[in-house]
Amino acid sequence: MLHNTLTRITTSLAFLALAGCASQTPTGYGVMASQSTAAQAQEQLAAAEQANQPDAAQTYLDLIAQMQQAGQWYASLAHADAFEAQHGARPQSSLLRADALRNTGQSEAARSAYQQLLGTSSAARAQRGLGLLYASEGQYTQAIAQLEQARQLNPIDASLLSDIAYAHMLDGNLNAARVPILQAAQLAPANARVQLNLALYWLATGQQDEANRLLQRLSQPQSKGAAPLIDQSSTQMLQRQLSSVQQAAMARNAAVMPTAAAGPASTVADTQPRPSLSIHTDSGLQ
Repeated sequence: MLHNTLTRITTSLAFLALAGCASQTPTGYGVMASQSTAAQAQEQLAAAEQANQPDAAQTYLDLIAQMQQAGQWYASLAHADAFEAQHGARPQSSLLRADALRNTGQSEAARSAYQQLLGTSSAARAQRGLGLLYASEGQYTQAIAQLEQARQLNPIDASLLSDIAYAHMLDGNLNAARVPILQAAQLAPANARVQLNLALYWLATGQQDEANRLLQRLSQPQSKGAAPLIDQSSTQMLQRQLSSVQQAAMARNAAVMPTAAAGPASTVADTQPRPSLSIHTDSGLQ
């Protein structure tokens, strides 16, 4: 049933592409960003400086954030360094730099940078960054603790709530994922990443009809001339994540059963590496 559900979604997405969506540049979840973003940002910055805009520094920070939204973490790290050399360190630039360090595999440097931001106006996002670092190391208990502290500072951040739910799912605790993912989905109905996490939750808890309806909606353009929020790569990623979540749930259930009954389930789950919390970048944060 699950395989058939995802197969129908994948088939419908392929049909949409053949029916005319292929002429549009897809911008939904799972689509590779344009590689020209960094170059375009530099051109915009030069234009802003020539126009003598009153806050060229903020324009520069906004352009670095755009690079990160496009997944150009290495370029954004170079520009964050350049910004601080020119304008000095600010909480926003330090946060952008910390996010770039985390997403370029420099975990310890990122951890240090986040910790230095805990007493600033960027504390909630720094706390979230620490949570994502723990999650990338498979330390879900610590990750959830950090993410929950971030939620206390910013309880209506849909991306953060979605991260909390996803971390619970990767830890095999589907019950704990329910409230934050439903909150996130209602707070951000047009956020593809959040909505796909909701689809993941529906599938992992056996609510396949709910998942099917949601995926069908996401695969359709949300407005005239707009691209669908998801594409084929999105459903493929969803299948991989579902397998990981199911294995984590089996392992958690096995841990509370008698050893004799739990043996086969725990053996299967324990042979699989625990995935990192990679469904979200910081692109949805303000």
